[in-house]
Parts: sequence; C-alpha cells; structure tokens
Amino acid sequence: MIYETMKRRKKDWKHTNKTHHFAIAALVVASIVAIAASLSAFLNNNRSFGIITLVVCIYIISKIVVKLKRMKNAGNGRFNPTPFYLICIPIVVTLIRFMFIVPATEHSRNYAIRHSEKLIQDIEAYHKKNGHYPLSLLSVNKDYEPSVTGIKEYHYEPYGNAYNLYFEQFTYEIGAREIVMYNKLDEHAMTSHDMDILEYSGEELNIRRGDRHKYDLPIPHWKYFWFD
Repeated sequence: MIYETMKRRKKDWKHTNKTHHFAIAALVVASIVAIAASLSAFLNNNRSFGIITLVVCIYIISKIVVKLKRMKNAGNGRFNPTPFYLICIPIVVTLIRFMFIVPATEHSRNYAIRHSEKLIQDIEAYHKKNGHYPLSLLSVNKDYEPSVTGIKEYHYEPYGNAYNLYFEQFTYEIGAREIVMYNKLDEHAMTSHDMDILEYSGEELNIRRGDRHKYDLPIPHWKYFWFD
C-alpha cells in the first residue's frame, strides 16, 4: 500500500515497477491456501469438493499468470488499488460477522426448535400408546425436517427414562461444533467420541464427554453444546 501510494504521488517515479512482485507473492500464498483446502477436503473424505476446489484454483491461477506477465510490462503510472481491497474487505467481513451472523445463527436455531414440535408430539404419542419410547427412528426417509439451510436432520436416541432429540448447526464460533438438544427431564448428554461411550461409564464418562461449553436456552428443556 505504501509503495502504491508513493508511486501515485510522485509523477516522476523513476524506479522499476514492482507491483507485479507483490502480485506474485499474493498468488503464491493463495496457491498454498488452495492446496491446503483441497488436501483438507480429501482428508475429511470429501473428495468431490477437494477435486472441484483444486480444478477451479488451477483455472484461476492460469488466468492470473497471464495478467501478471502483462502487469510486469505495464507502465509505472497506473495506481493499483489491490492493497486497499486487502485492508477494506477483511474489515467489512468482520463487521458483517458481528452484525449479522450471530443473529442469523440464533434465528436458525430457534426456527429448527420450533419445527421439532410435531416430532416431539408424535414421540410422546408413541409413548402414551405403547408405554415406552421408540428404540430408534433410523429410517431411509426423514419425514421430520428442520427446514433450515445448514441443518441437515434431527437425531433421536433413547436416554434413561426419556430421550435426546438433537441437531447440529453452523456456529459463529470459529473451530466449534454446535449441538442443540432437547431432553424433557433435563438430562442432556452428548459425547465427543463414541469410543469413550464404549470404554467408560458413569461419572468417568461424564468427565470425558468433551463439551467445551453448555448453554441453557430460554425454551424449556433445550440446551446447546459447543465441541472442538
């Protein structure tokens, strides 16, 4: 940014144009990030996303390389606003995150909770009819949907004398996974690793569950957990 500002102010700028050097450095860093994103997708068994990311990045880089050659041969007088974009865009994104993402996350969470009312009513009707809660709701087709972008489905499991009904949604907390859960007896429990459930029990299992935070919601019998 300093270089571009000085170049613009000094019309008799005599130095060799170095704008393309900064562009090359940015391209190298972006390429490293793109490769890391592709490898991360492969390691998380999302091969299609990894391949798409890699192909798109290769295409974009090939186009940028041609422009870099033109930039190298261009005159020194033209001002390049890219450094200002690199400052302004992160600031704008950060402001948007704090102004809109938190309310949007809360809205989607509350919306999915409201949509679960019919499922909870039908589970309770099953209990009233049969004297116990269903052992599983495992099925090919899901008839009860959250109807919220980013929340795939509701999950159910019997737990003690009641059951846990939960869903996972996107959270504004970087690196965290949010689990939103209903338990009519307020005996909410979620574990980070299934291996711990098989190896431990009782208080020792509770210690190892791995949730970073547990929050109460204003809606009765609902809580949400944050896991790393």
